[in-house]
Amino acid sequence: MKKSFRWRVFISFGLFIALFMMLVSGVILYISPPGRVANWTDWRLIGLTKTGWRNQHLIFGFAFTLLSLFHLFLVNWKAFLCYLKTKTAEGVRPPTELLAILLFSSFFGVGTYYGLEPFSAIIQFGNRISSSWEVQEKRAPIPHAELMTLTELSQQPGMGGDPEALKAKLEKAGLIVASSKETLAAIAEANGMAAERVYEMLAPEEQGKSKLGGKGFGRRTLQQIADESGVSATSLQLALRQKGIEAKTDTPLKTIVEENNIEMRELRQLLETMIRR
Repeated sequence: MKKSFRWRVFISFGLFIALFMMLVSGVILYISPPGRVANWTDWRLIGLTKTGWRNQHLIFGFAFTLLSLFHLFLVNWKAFLCYLKTKTAEGVRPPTELLAILLFSSFFGVGTYYGLEPFSAIIQFGNRISSSWEVQEKRAPIPHAELMTLTELSQQPGMGGDPEALKAKLEKAGLIVASSKETLAAIAEANGMAAERVYEMLAPEEQGKSKLGGKGFGRRTLQQIADESGVSATSLQLALRQKGIEAKTDTPLKTIVEENNIEMRELRQLLETMIRR
């Protein structure tokens, strides 16, 4: 005699697998680097990118929810209805267990929202692990630069302003590029490499440092720095703004440093990097 399909076994094992995948993907996302680093360096763990693990977490979360509904209304619906009838007959007084779990859940939600301990410590611990992946030399020149098209990238300081020239440069290096409207991420994915590597082909790191130092560096304006280096002052201004630094082209660097609460050394390094690229 052929046995009937056992839904209880199917749903029970499905819930276990979904919970296990949510646990694994959740831990990996907890310790993974920020998106700007993961996407730029093509960070992977057990063969999956951060986006890949996020998708796994999302899909198995949906599967867990769906299986939970099946478990409640298909497998245990009789027990569930019996419980509701019993409690309805006893009156509307909620059971102690229900109140306890509602209070417990509310404590978790409110504590997380207001940053109370131990919730804030857990979040900060994860942030520290996540930030530890980031290396100064491996940062994108602009936050989420992998989302920029060749056309947008060409307008950045030192990139020449011609997107077709950038496209030709990549094609000469053996890469497949559909058009100058493709993003670095799309080009990287199509050619099986990190967006960081694509950028290096367009703007290879130069040896040595730009000679921006010297006497009176703080008294010079952004316009003067641009003129001396042969780049656009507006491009430097926009690049600094993307780093969270507001600067007028005719304002002395010393004033820019004071108004943005940063060190002169930090501003010098940013300008040198922007000019080299």
